[in-house]
Amino acid sequence: MARKLLLRRIKQLRSLREFSASVTHRNHEQYVIKSPLEDVVIPKMRFLDRLWQYSPNFNDHVAIECAESKRSYTYKQLRGNMAAFATSLRKKLGLNPGDVIAAMLPNCPEFPVVAFGALQGGCVLTPINPIYKEFEITHQLSTTEPKVIVTIQQCYDTVVKGKNNAKSNAKIIIIDNPSAPVPEGVIRYSEIIQSSEADFELLDKVEMKNDDVAFIPFSSGTTGLPKGVEITYGNLLAAIEIMHQEKTAFPILTQGDFQDVVPCILPFFHIYGLVVTLIGHLGKGCKLLSLPKFSASLYLNVLRNEKPSLLYVVPPVAILLGKHPDVKEEHFGNVRNIICGAAPLAASDVDAILKKCNKKIEFNQGFGATETSSLATTTFKGTENPDYSACGHAMSSIEMKFVDPLTGNPVPIGQSGELYIKGPVVMKGYHKNEIATKESLTDDGYFKTGDLGHYKPGVGLFITDRIKELIKVKGMQVAPAELESILRSHPAVQDAAVVGIPHEFYGEAPKAFVIPKTGQNPSEEELQSFVANQVAVYKKIEEVVFIKDIPKTSSGKILRKDLKKMYA
Repeated sequence: MARKLLLRRIKQLRSLREFSASVTHRNHEQYVIKSPLEDVVIPKMRFLDRLWQYSPNFNDHVAIECAESKRSYTYKQLRGNMAAFATSLRKKLGLNPGDVIAAMLPNCPEFPVVAFGALQGGCVLTPINPIYKEFEITHQLSTTEPKVIVTIQQCYDTVVKGKNNAKSNAKIIIIDNPSAPVPEGVIRYSEIIQSSEADFELLDKVEMKNDDVAFIPFSSGTTGLPKGVEITYGNLLAAIEIMHQEKTAFPILTQGDFQDVVPCILPFFHIYGLVVTLIGHLGKGCKLLSLPKFSASLYLNVLRNEKPSLLYVVPPVAILLGKHPDVKEEHFGNVRNIICGAAPLAASDVDAILKKCNKKIEFNQGFGATETSSLATTTFKGTENPDYSACGHAMSSIEMKFVDPLTGNPVPIGQSGELYIKGPVVMKGYHKNEIATKESLTDDGYFKTGDLGHYKPGVGLFITDRIKELIKVKGMQVAPAELESILRSHPAVQDAAVVGIPHEFYGEAPKAFVIPKTGQNPSEEELQSFVANQVAVYKKIEEVVFIKDIPKTSSGKILRKDLKKMYA
């Protein structure tokens, strides 16, 4: 009898738990913002097979051309070079599936050869910003431990210093001029491509699971150094399907003589350029025009002479298009859509561009993160009278909710909170950093963006602030903690704090508050140069203020809001 009563009690408790879980789930659902578009179906096929699914339509069209040198590859040549590069990695250099390759390259026709050739050989690619300095390269190489580093002659000396600091044995491949000498012990890219015959029997045996890591781009965090973000093959397959949905597909499939032309000013090492520009447009057969570095004169020449149909920009470029006196209506002659991402853009800046165009051009804004494979929201094609201060609606298969950053509880739709994003494009985790992964991903699969904002039904997503305190310079993330660490290493600095301040052209710029050591009197220029010599140019300190005290919490965290009040 006692056993029957016990079993009945257990059954009652289970039913109660199931009912409670059901109620919690239903209550939770009222806070979730779902895409108005149908969910995508992730195909059961290899990523590169999906990328080239429609390539018979455009094999002989130009895939990518350097806007400066006019060096170019057709789609047939691009795929042939990819296969040759992949074969060399496996047979000549002895790499195995899962080995990491680092690519420190500007935007150039060889970038997609290296990036997708690495994947074709079953390897993992970690892209490095080509303007990184020794300190930054050391960190990325130490974290990812690549077996091969592909770079250009101009970056070679810095790569070697970072490689030595990281105690790396990686082989270096230089994208070279065949007629020019290269450093001893370096492998010429031209020899790899010209002397290697693709072994398709070997490459066809490469089978990577959807959960396997394909890319490790780096994203700045709020504490410590930038973190490697693990983007999987499943993420990439989902990204292709999401970008190719009718309402969010900006390129048109190349057929016959028609081909969309797209200037590539967004760096390929950045998730926006890597996923949206390369994957999103190579899969449709577009002609990509690569700009090794941004130059207003070169960019405007491309707009005038190459007649592009799609423009992908970040806020500083959008501001240039709207305010630069040399930008005329003729620069937008063939433009169909302008798509802006990486940071919020004011509606007034959009209006300035559209007034110059004097024609019907759609302006689309989007929101994404490295951790969401660059995809989350966008202004849908064909939206009438959009609110240009909004970032659009959730793309296919994406869910969002807003959470009170203090309590961790979801807030009703329309109220302000920290934005959480869930979907098949959310990263696997941070490379070799379980603590950061657990802090950023919830148990039910949401990524905590660290961005404060709200969602207005029928209008879209609004991003109003960043809880994470990252500084967005020209659309690029800058971690205050990284700059503070460098400043504190200066022999004349006792302590330092860095915040982002508004900048007319960059969006934001880093400003440092420094406490000098007793008896020391460093100059503003001295500290600015000290930091600039160790970091990429967009991370440089715009201004230095010497103070006696840095406001902090009892646990030692810097009160950046108080510093911003002091600045204001």
